[in-house]
Amino acid sequence: MPAKKKSVTAAKTAAVPAKKAAPKKAAAKTAKPAVKAAAPAPAAKPVVAKKAAKKAAPAAKPVAPRIPATSLPPVSVKPAKKAAKSSAKAPKLPSGVPGMELALAIADAADMKKAELVRVLDVRGLSMVTDFLVIASGSSAPHLRAIRNEVSERIREDRKEKPYSTQGESESQWLLLDYGDVVVHLFQEEKRELYALEELWSDAPRVDWAPRF
Repeated sequence: MPAKKKSVTAAKTAAVPAKKAAPKKAAAKTAKPAVKAAAPAPAAKPVVAKKAAKKAAPAAKPVAPRIPATSLPPVSVKPAKKAAKSSAKAPKLPSGVPGMELALAIADAADMKKAELVRVLDVRGLSMVTDFLVIASGSSAPHLRAIRNEVSERIREDRKEKPYSTQGESESQWLLLDYGDVVVHLFQEEKRELYALEELWSDAPRVDWAPRF
């Protein structure tokens, strides 16, 4: 009996180291994947590197410098020269302006009857009624009638034109002749100062006028 017990206990003690040695095998098995993980990664395929080089190639191309717009010759140089030539040939005489000759002829006719302070105003662009105003003064009611008659008769004979309308009486100290493009105002001095048409049309340029007869 004692001998059997010894053999059993010996067998048990011999089996214990065997069980303890088992973890070493497991450790060895787990060590192999670690070796594989530590292995260097494979190099990138050359095809991918070529594609990346192709994509980066357009950005590396040199870009041609742009010419600033200010260095280009202006396009408006030739038209400006043509405009200068045409403006040089433009007539400078007042006959080129509609209504101008009529206004000057009326001023001359008023001056023939000794009208005072004859003025010609250019109201083009300022008045919707007419283009020119002729303003003159007479010393009395008979003088105003004489100026009005001289203007209407001379313009009818020389230019074949008649006024569209005649307004006012000599006693009112204000007579008006409407020729369309030109409106004539004949005042006595007091009425001329009262209505002050020249101040009312102060923005209108005065036409250079001097008696031609």
